Amino acid sequence: MPRRRYAPFLQPLLEIQMKFSRWLLLAAAALLLIAGCDSFGQAMTSHTDVVARAAGHELKVEEAARMLSANPEIPADPQVVQQLASVWVDYTLLATAIAEDTALAGINLEAFIQPAREQMVVMKLRERVIRPDTALTEEALQQRWATEGPGAEIRARHILLRVPGDATPAQRDSVQRLAEELRQRAAAGEDFAALAGQYSQDPGSAARGGDLGFFGRGRMVAPFEEAAFNMQPGEVSPVVESPFGLHIIRLEERRQQELGEQREQFRQFLVQRAEQQAETAYLDSLAASANVAVRPDALPVVREIAGNPSRALRGRATTRVLASYSGGDLTSGEFAEYVRTMPPHIQNAFATAPDDQVEGAVKQLAQKELLLQEAERQGVALSAAEMDSVRMEARQAIREIVQISGFAQQTGGNSQAVIEQQVKELIEGAIRGERQLVPLGQLSFALREQYGADINQGSFPQVVSAIDRIRSAQGPPAGAPGMPGSPGQMPPQQPPQGMPQQQPQEAPQPEGTP
Repeated sequence: MPRRRYAPFLQPLLEIQMKFSRWLLLAAAALLLIAGCDSFGQAMTSHTDVVARAAGHELKVEEAARMLSANPEIPADPQVVQQLASVWVDYTLLATAIAEDTALAGINLEAFIQPAREQMVVMKLRERVIRPDTALTEEALQQRWATEGPGAEIRARHILLRVPGDATPAQRDSVQRLAEELRQRAAAGEDFAALAGQYSQDPGSAARGGDLGFFGRGRMVAPFEEAAFNMQPGEVSPVVESPFGLHIIRLEERRQQELGEQREQFRQFLVQRAEQQAETAYLDSLAASANVAVRPDALPVVREIAGNPSRALRGRATTRVLASYSGGDLTSGEFAEYVRTMPPHIQNAFATAPDDQVEGAVKQLAQKELLLQEAERQGVALSAAEMDSVRMEARQAIREIVQISGFAQQTGGNSQAVIEQQVKELIEGAIRGERQLVPLGQLSFALREQYGADINQGSFPQVVSAIDRIRSAQGPPAGAPGMPGSPGQMPPQQPPQGMPQQQPQEAPQPEGTP
């Protein structure tokens, strides 16, 4: 198995808006045991000056405020405090574990590798069930290039018959009959330009025999474009309805740059798209047959869990059903495990994402469970050699994160004071932009399960107030680089890789042109 640095153990695999294969997306969630508070709303309430606790260490309000105040570009915002608390917990637990054993041999490796194991099982299932026909002859490739390649342009004529907004059914029928008559006359060979000049209600193109000139995709309204780009030169379309009225279209000619050196790139683009379409069809069919349904009251619960991912659940709080499907349910506890694999900016996105996106994420988690069930039904599993490879990669990932943290190389003993100083220096360096904090991912959950941790959301407003007070006392700040991972400091999202599409150039269009 090829080695992937830090992935899937140290990097979250899911974004709400998907750029990666849905198969990888659906295999991202971990299945760990959750323990802690009895309900969604319960949190650490004693000692309200404590922001977080981890392995006997405490992060106090004043210390958190001093850390964040050091960078004036970091906003005084509860979400930033949440991120700081999560990072502090993760690295405090990591430093504690390294102080006990630099190899972290006590980590529950099987729970740690479960997301990777599930991902590999789902990908093996994919190889078995997704086999689209991707064979393309040279003739087919040239034809697809002419109709779907970047930069394809067509020249068309049209006859436009407008339908008044207040038209009666009888008036609409009259316009429809005329359109059908003109279409039949044009298809029978009558001069299209003459018909357009006589009947078209698009004055700009009617004077040119209905000629719209050359245009590319994205320049016309969707119904018109779809019909025109699926025609061959000399062909007359059926009557097409758009917001402008009824159209009869005649395709005059196509033009396209030569396939040439882009042949293999375009072939791969078509193959990948065929695979994606086959994946989507399979997943949709699987979900439909299993009757996947999100509960009406699930979205507020999902948003609350995502808004406080560090809050642990137990008892009935873990068994609340968010979505159901034939043979099982997706519970709040399972979703809590899943959401903890996300980076903070994705967790925060649940608060503002549209309902349909949040519901889609819940459905995809349910589909992930269906895929694992289907893999088991079909006998898809990892071999002993594959499992050994996953374990070896996990151990290597752990060694790398230990090395990057620098905790194992530091001297001065393993006392609580030393651990606290190590974590403080690391986080302060990150806030100043001098250090890069690697997300611990699955290692974070294993450490929290082993040592325990709490984050007190009730303290966040106090931290925000303390930051404002400290900054007011300091006076106008000088610029600073920003804490990695804080709002406004995320790297820009890269566009999905695929076949580049020519961007249509803006140009004035005659009145009535679609």
